[in-house]
This record gives sequence, structure tokens and C-alpha cells, in this order.
Amino acid sequence: MPINRPARTLAAACLVAATLLGVAPRPAAALEPPRPLPDHRPTFVTETDTRPWVDCLWASAAMLADKWTNGQVQVTHGELRRLSGDAQGGSSFEEMQVALRKLGLPFELNANGDSPLTWNAFLARLRHGAGAVVLGDDGQLPRWYGRWDYRFWRKKGAEDNHAVYVERYDRRRGRVWIMDPLARGEWKGEWISIHALRRFAWFKGGYVVAVTTPTAQAAPFAGVVAEKPQVGISVSAVTATWRLQAPRRWTYPGGDLHVSITPAADPIAGAIASARISTRTTADAAPEQPTAGVSGRTLRLSAAIPTEPGVYTASLSLTDRRFGSRFVASDPVAVFVPGARRATVRLNVHGRFLNAGDDVRINVSVANTGEDTWAETVRADDEGTVRQRSTRVVATWVRLDPPTGDAAATDRATADAAAAAPGAAPVPLVVELRRVPLAPG
Repeated sequence: MPINRPARTLAAACLVAATLLGVAPRPAAALEPPRPLPDHRPTFVTETDTRPWVDCLWASAAMLADKWTNGQVQVTHGELRRLSGDAQGGSSFEEMQVALRKLGLPFELNANGDSPLTWNAFLARLRHGAGAVVLGDDGQLPRWYGRWDYRFWRKKGAEDNHAVYVERYDRRRGRVWIMDPLARGEWKGEWISIHALRRFAWFKGGYVVAVTTPTAQAAPFAGVVAEKPQVGISVSAVTATWRLQAPRRWTYPGGDLHVSITPAADPIAGAIASARISTRTTADAAPEQPTAGVSGRTLRLSAAIPTEPGVYTASLSLTDRRFGSRFVASDPVAVFVPGARRATVRLNVHGRFLNAGDDVRINVSVANTGEDTWAETVRADDEGTVRQRSTRVVATWVRLDPPTGDAAATDRATADAAAAAPGAAPVPLVVELRRVPLAPG
């Protein structure tokens, strides 16, 4: 691609008529700044899909953005040029800086608009997983690397100015991976020696003319496995703990705790959902603010429960601060916040195994642990009428795994046949056990 010196400027012979797709940066306040993952490889971007071939800087920058964001930002070279506002004339790192800032990918240049990286600092970044856009002279590459456009490769001076994308520094073999925008099709790149890349690259004031991503870093919870959570409920707090299996050198990077405690639309349904989850009663005090922390290899999330009496559904989850990905989440559990009128129920089922259609003996102990009496009382409302409170204990059969499809049709047919049978007794949904007029205690 022809470019004009000074070294930091790439010439743009014409406008590229590309449609800007409106790529917006991520909310900067919510997540940490983006940086590459160690194993992410960008998708190759060619400049040869439009003519004339003048977008080597922008095609290389598109691969840089892909590397930087682990594929979350993928744009064409034309879109990047439009974002930069470069309609004609030279394309430089300064225009590239404008475009990438709009994508939430800022990088620094010195006062002259050049890179502040020495050659050794540049290689150190590549060695630690960064990607880079490097400017230089295509004619200085070995002949094999000029095969994509030998006519361009044979040019000299300002006519062979070019930009390439490089990454993956193999220090032992003295090579890096190059992705040349002049290549075509599904090409994924190839190795080039450090000496050949150095001959290609421009230098200015002792600094290599290149822009790099931040160095790579593994995802916050990479290699960490959370076992099934244990949910605890006290009179004032709900907690969830997970045992973690993690790499030996892993340390807790922090995370964002999300607490959901909402009034239950159906208290019975909430209780049924909780019956499937192993919960325990704890003596945990309510934290002033929701908390998340790791001690040893145990992750613990905690939040205060509401003080307003009612039935609530509570769940806790933790997301990482880099990608916003959810790491763990507890299943919703019912939380009962008693008021002045309260009951404590203890249930004991006789027999370890239950058979369908058999009788089952159940003992239920009920205590008034609130402040108000359960006794039937006579009270007058504002209109002078009399109302009587009726306290009952009822048992309700609720199917935990409601059938669907063919199974549901079979169950309905069986129920219809049983109902039609002579002398068939209906199955009660609610059974009144006895009246319990009890005072507190």
C-alpha cells in the first residue's frame, strides 16, 4: 500500500464508501478496561476487498481491536476510517487513536504523535500476549513475504510504506506471527523472524513506530470451578457459600455482588421452590452492605433480608468486573419475615419410603411464636360490623414435577377414569386438620 513519509503517516488516496454500523463503546463505569485473553487470536482482515488498496493501517487496526477485546469488537477497515473522520489525505496513528477511542480502546502517543515504545519494550509486550500494528517499508521484507503484491514490494522510498499486524512473540525461536493486510481469503498469518520485522519497521528517535494492545491476562475466574452452593437463612440475613476448586496460584480478583430480594407472588409456590434447595438455619448477622469474599477456597455472599413482614424470594450472584460474566448464582429461595402474628411448624413423616396410593402418617407440631393471639376474637371495624378470626392448620398436596406433554395427558386420563369409577372418592386438595386457638407461646 503506498504511503507518504513522515513515518507516522499513511496516505489515503480516496474515500472508502463503507457503511458505519454504529459500533458503540461499552459503559466505562461498569467494567474494567478491556485487555486480551492469552489464547485469543483475531480474525484476519484484508485491505484487498476494496480498491484502491490503501487501507493497510485500518485493516491492521481492525485486527488490533479484535485482539484487544477478544472478538467483542469486530469492524471493517472502512468503518474504522469513517470513525476516525479521515476523509482524505494521510492516515496516521493520531487518526487511528481517534477511531479506537470511540470504540473504548484508548492508547497513548507522545507529544509528536508517535509511539513511546523502544524495540525491547515492544518485544516485551508481545511476549506477554499483546498484539501490535507496526509501520514500515514493505520492500525491506524478505521476498517470500512480498508475494501478495510483488509490484508493490519492489517499490522503494515512500512508495512501499506499509502497515502490518503482529503478535505471538516466540522468544526461543526469535520470531513473531505476522498478518499482512495484503493477503487474501482465509489466510491466518505466518511466522516471521524478529530480524526481518526489525528491518521492516520504522524507527523515530529511538522508538519503534508501532501501537500495541495491553498485555494479555487470563479471565478473572479462569480454571475456577464452584461446587453446589449452600444457602443459609437467619432472622436477618441470607447467605450463599461455594467451595471452590481453583489453580494453586489463583487469588480472588473481586467481583460485583448482585442481590435480588423481591416479594413472592405466591408464598406457597415460593415455599415449594425452596423445598428443592438445601438450606440451613444460621445465626448470621445482617451486614450493613451486601458483602462478597473468599476465605481459603470458600466463596461467601451475604445480604440483609427486609424488615417488613412478608414472604420474599431471594437469590445472590457474583459477576466478574472484566467481562460482566456471571460466575456463580444461588437458586431463588423463600425468605419468611414474620410480623406480630407468626407460626412455627415442625413436621415429621413416619416411614422412610412412601408408595403411591398408600396412607401416610404425618405428625405436625404448631407453635404460636408471635406476639398476637390466634384465639378467635370479636372485633369491630370502622363500620361497626363484627368479624371473627378463624385460625386453621391445613395440609396441601402439591406436585413438585408437574407432568407435560404425553405424561400430562396420561395423568388426566387416569384421573378422569378414577373420578368416573363407582364410589370413587375425590382427592382433597386442602385438608383441615383442626382448629388451634392459641395464645402467644
